[in-house]
Amino acid sequence: MSDHAATAVRTTIKSIVVNACLAGVKIGAGIIGHSYALIADGIESLNDIVASLVVLFSLKVSSKPADDDHPYGHGKAEQLGALFSSLSLLAAGGAIAYQSTQNLFHRRHSPAWFTLPVLLVVIVTKEILSRYALKKSDETSSSALKGDAWHHRSDAITSAAAFLGISVALVGGSGYEKADDIAALIGCLVIGFNGITLLKSAIHENMDGAPPSEFLLETRRVASTVPEVLYVEKLRMKKSGLGYFMDVHVQVDPEMTVEVGHRVAHEVADAIRAAMPQVNDVVTHIEPFYPPETFRN
Repeated sequence: MSDHAATAVRTTIKSIVVNACLAGVKIGAGIIGHSYALIADGIESLNDIVASLVVLFSLKVSSKPADDDHPYGHGKAEQLGALFSSLSLLAAGGAIAYQSTQNLFHRRHSPAWFTLPVLLVVIVTKEILSRYALKKSDETSSSALKGDAWHHRSDAITSAAAFLGISVALVGGSGYEKADDIAALIGCLVIGFNGITLLKSAIHENMDGAPPSEFLLETRRVASTVPEVLYVEKLRMKKSGLGYFMDVHVQVDPEMTVEVGHRVAHEVADAIRAAMPQVNDVVTHIEPFYPPETFRN
């Protein structure tokens, strides 16, 4: 397992432990304190645990080396984990929205005051965990881990909405009991927005979509630094797991020998991998370079 994969796995395990503790606290406090927004928040944390377990599994599978059946490795498991994470986030938002809507017509009790300090602890903890996971996802280029981080951020936001709703219900008194459920619905909108954003990103990577343009431009620049390369004609790249597979077409002197061309191809691949560690493999195609004037009448 690579260092990046090991970092992503450790981060995910920490997320599972924290979410398990928070889910128990939130659901228990929500039941005792008559707050469905808090119970919904706890259910969302349970969903986060399931999502984190899938992310953990996908990271372990994606780190397996290539074999005869998977010559490009098992990296796509990580993208599938990101896809599941986004879909589970949307499913959790839909379930909470349904139950909150039902509760709007059956609310009988205002939430208890002690649910507020519980929510404050949850908000701070989940935001810290989200920032930590986002930092590690950037370091490892893990889409699945980024999805996990947004699960934490969504949890913090829904907890903040629950805090506001419970505060309104407690301050307003009789007639404001439903503020708790309205807050849960607002939180569901946030969950839905984040879920759709993550889903678009996961589908893009599962469909072998191109990486960010800045990454492509930097790759072209690095390939151009090899002295014999006269022009970078084509560059195709797809993400698999925590890294990228790349095809690059470079143009060289048409009089160059096969032996020298072979050396240049290796130098291009070595330069790209040295400058950009997230690139797993580079296939370099050597083509003849002809100045534009050659084709003029």
